[in-house]
Amino acid sequence: MARSPAEAICQFIPPFMRFLREGLVDLNVSPARFQLLQALDQEGALSMIDLAERLSVTKRNITTLVDGLEKDGLAIRRKHPTDRRSTLVGPTEAGRALFAKAAEIQRLHLQGLLENLDQAQQAEMARALSHLTSALTKKA
Repeated sequence: MARSPAEAICQFIPPFMRFLREGLVDLNVSPARFQLLQALDQEGALSMIDLAERLSVTKRNITTLVDGLEKDGLAIRRKHPTDRRSTLVGPTEAGRALFAKAAEIQRLHLQGLLENLDQAQQAEMARALSHLTSALTKKA
């Protein structure tokens, strides 16, 4: 019996998240830390609220994540220049370097997984994921 796309996605997510964690375990970078470092690498300094929204986590969770990155010297907090109530979080050089290393490890790790698909399947998957990403970002 064929599964629906929704069922296939729901079954794919848990083992995929384990797969992503495995790729970064040696760097002590969780998927959430990776996403946070990625956001800071791409955007530079962001407010705590913007980071929480980007990662789809609560303010409490983003505070915990940023606390950990700051403790490890990977991010730095500073006052927002125009909004006294807001705090900006930016990457440190060490944070940027760790993200670059983690991104390369993830790319190679994912490349190994994708070798299970032939080129036509990979191309179709890329098209479908691009389409879904576009649909999701239009909603945001």
